[in-house]
Amino acid sequence: MDLETWISIRISQAPGNVSTVPSAWFSAAATAVLTAVVDRALAAQGNNSTGSKKYFATAEVEFDPKIYALAQCLPDMTPAQCQGCLGTNLQNQKPFLSIKRRWIIGLETWCNLRYSVQPFFDGPAMLLLPAPPAPAVMPPSPSATPDSGGAGNKTSAAGLSAGIACSVVLILVLWSIFAFVRFKRRTKTTEDDHPLKKIARAQCTIFDLLALQEATENFSQNNKLGEGGFGIVYKGILPDGQEIAVKKLLGRTGHGLQQLHNEVLLLAELQHKNLVRLQGFCSHRDDTLLVYEYIKNGSLDNFIFDTNEGNTLNWEQQYNIILGIAKGILYLHEDSSMRIIHRDLKANNILIDDDMDPKIADFGLARLLGEGHTNTRTARAVGTLGYMAPEYAIHGLVSPKIDIFSFGVLVLEIVTKRRNSSSDDSDAVNLLSDVWNCWTKGTISQMLDQSLHENARNQALRCIHIGLMCVQSDANDRPSISSVIFMLTRDNMEIQAPAQPAFFFGRESALASVPSDRSDFLLGMDVSVNGVTITELYPR
Repeated sequence: MDLETWISIRISQAPGNVSTVPSAWFSAAATAVLTAVVDRALAAQGNNSTGSKKYFATAEVEFDPKIYALAQCLPDMTPAQCQGCLGTNLQNQKPFLSIKRRWIIGLETWCNLRYSVQPFFDGPAMLLLPAPPAPAVMPPSPSATPDSGGAGNKTSAAGLSAGIACSVVLILVLWSIFAFVRFKRRTKTTEDDHPLKKIARAQCTIFDLLALQEATENFSQNNKLGEGGFGIVYKGILPDGQEIAVKKLLGRTGHGLQQLHNEVLLLAELQHKNLVRLQGFCSHRDDTLLVYEYIKNGSLDNFIFDTNEGNTLNWEQQYNIILGIAKGILYLHEDSSMRIIHRDLKANNILIDDDMDPKIADFGLARLLGEGHTNTRTARAVGTLGYMAPEYAIHGLVSPKIDIFSFGVLVLEIVTKRRNSSSDDSDAVNLLSDVWNCWTKGTISQMLDQSLHENARNQALRCIHIGLMCVQSDANDRPSISSVIFMLTRDNMEIQAPAQPAFFFGRESALASVPSDRSDFLLGMDVSVNGVTITELYPR
């Protein structure tokens, strides 16, 4: 069985005196002890004086050799869930019992059932069972009784026995293959039906709800870090002093469950300096929580938009954040095991750590592209207006280029410290339009921090140039993220002139520059665009 199977049954051939025991007798003993330990584990939770559920039992059967067994379920399960999990596990083990295996371990997503002819748990067994009655011994067949026929009859009997043994072995092998194929199909269907079973395969910690309640002071408003469309984030402190961020999802079913599935499966596998680290999750009745590393400095928008916070970034920090975001996207698009499209890159989904390095967060909307695929389509575009690429917002087309568009918006926001949205002034246009107007007029320096020295100013101009390349209307005109990193780190690399960005709204025209095959989407009459002339040059 491969690693994708969420139940693994590990078996080994029996040594010693197990091989001399009749298969039916050994199977009856193993079945009896496994059934008894399952029943005891289910009954144990109702007798716990503390009120908490504890599905656990051990047993031992006086057989030759002795057989030891253990059954266990996660405490958050209901009795019906535990019974179903252990029952499925037992049924999956039964085909192997008649083959007299020395030990079998059945690991399902939320429960554990095993037996062995050697002790494997501490302390005395909770149940002691007698051995089942030995099967009746059949009298020898007359044809098998030796007579004066001598060697000829002996040879025939030996040949007949060998033939029967070979037939039995062949039947057992074919039956085992058939059982394995059926088992694999059934477990695959079960896995597809239950997304939380996939989550349990991820290498992350399963937190107890009570521990997270204590860490966050029962999700106190004083510990609230922020709130989004999918949930609320709280700061917490574990008993060992470790600080965590706990995201409490809104809803356990439907979209909330799918978002939990996405984030855990993705983040548990992703390891990169510029991606937020998931530490674990908790799923308890109607509560679904994700536990992240705590980033003390908060999100990027606190540094570039909120002047009241007193957070200021020098140009070296701004450039480091731009480059770090690009490296995180490079890992998602090209270096991880699956090509991952984030779909919701924006300023408040970029966290800033103590070293002022950026970390991409919130993978609830992420989409995976299989090997060899470069794009896909979604029935409903979800994300944040102002950061969504036109082909995604209008047609639902998903490709790495929609993250490139969002990155371009982020670059322009970081350099200019302005949001890509209208201000209180009704005559104002969006940031992309303002940057493009200044770029074509050769007055782009007006949008930069005037205190920048010449080298920083030239680097900032280059970042604006790259940002404009990333927000082109046509996705094919946008660079790949690897090309973006080359342009950011190689000052002598030539960059082609950008074209008018998507969602361009001129002050004298209501035209929206977006690709569309629907004439009613255009907001005004077509107008001609003058050729681009850049009068303000910077070194390349």
